[in-house]
Amino acid sequence: MDLFELIELRELVDTLVSSAQKLQEVIIRNYVRTHFGDIISKYYDIGELVHLEKLDRGYINESFAIETIKNGKRSKYFLRKYKRGIREEEVKFEHSIVKHLMRKGFRLAASLIPRSDGKTYVKETTKIQNEIEETYFAIFGFLEGEDKYTWDNPGCTIKELESSARVLARYHSCVKDLVPEGRRYEPKIIELLPNISGNMMKYAKRAGNTRFDSYFFKNLDSILSVIDRTISQIDMPLYSKLPELAIHCDYHPGNLKYRNEEAVGLFDFDWSKIDVRVFDVALAIVYFCTTWEGKEDGDFLLDRVSIFLNGYQRESLALDGIGPLDDNEIKILPVMIKAANLYVLNWDVDDYYIKKQNPYEYLIYLQHNVRAMRWLENNWNQFCDFISRVFYDIKSVHQ
Repeated sequence: MDLFELIELRELVDTLVSSAQKLQEVIIRNYVRTHFGDIISKYYDIGELVHLEKLDRGYINESFAIETIKNGKRSKYFLRKYKRGIREEEVKFEHSIVKHLMRKGFRLAASLIPRSDGKTYVKETTKIQNEIEETYFAIFGFLEGEDKYTWDNPGCTIKELESSARVLARYHSCVKDLVPEGRRYEPKIIELLPNISGNMMKYAKRAGNTRFDSYFFKNLDSILSVIDRTISQIDMPLYSKLPELAIHCDYHPGNLKYRNEEAVGLFDFDWSKIDVRVFDVALAIVYFCTTWEGKEDGDFLLDRVSIFLNGYQRESLALDGIGPLDDNEIKILPVMIKAANLYVLNWDVDDYYIKKQNPYEYLIYLQHNVRAMRWLENNWNQFCDFISRVFYDIKSVHQ
């Protein structure tokens, strides 16, 4: 066989592989549409499924925009297939938050669409190799607004940043009196921090030879040292006085919808858990107020930190709810920001090794959080002073 015949054969093989992949995609798409159509017709009273589109967003659950027709009227919804391994108590917990928000008049969250019998999710069980696997589905109202950002490298405008801070304050105000059903099994941050060290050591033993593995292993000692230092910096008597509520725990621009530079929708409450309120604010600052650009990647943008905290405090003062961050929360906020960055860094590593993710994509995430970690360590005293000045200025304005 000469060179030209080999080239033709290679092209034929490539064509056959591509055709097989496309056929597989069509089969899967038709199966999913038939499956979801069966779920809707069996459990819901929202009409017939006429359109389904998988949404390329999120790293945890599978999300779909669906359209149904009932009595000639076309309606749009959001269908979620929950991640493998989620427990029923966690689904109940998330749904109790959404139902509570609806009762409190918080219209920025997508409402749960009840089944015909009033329940809010579908549970399917299948037997796989003598083990029972549970899969959960839920349908939500479709939020209007624009999906402008993801969690990484969000380029929010100043108005969007300030609006997002106000929405977080409104959310906290609404859930302060929630009596939840079910529970989220992830530990609170104070209990989770020591576990993160164990996670890092566990994955270091599994490190391969990709660029992600090399970078992770190179920075492992520094990460472990910062975890230990962060734990030691938490004032436990003060921490015990912090108010707790159902924090969102994944509050970033990718979980908000915007219109005309205003946040008009908030979603993805499946990471929510009972924890200290200030940790939710700290986590939002990590997501909203660090840069991903060039040599400054991982730096905290102090002007944006100030805008976010001002927006949160002003909105909290105006609401009849939990109120603004108190003196104890203000004192502990800087170390909670350190803990929040470690929380995201732990996800970078955890998700990469569990799901065998793309090493180039996840290296970008890990580098960002390691650089943010180093920025905080290198600028710690100045950062703490800056946070104190921000709140001093806020109090001065409102006295």
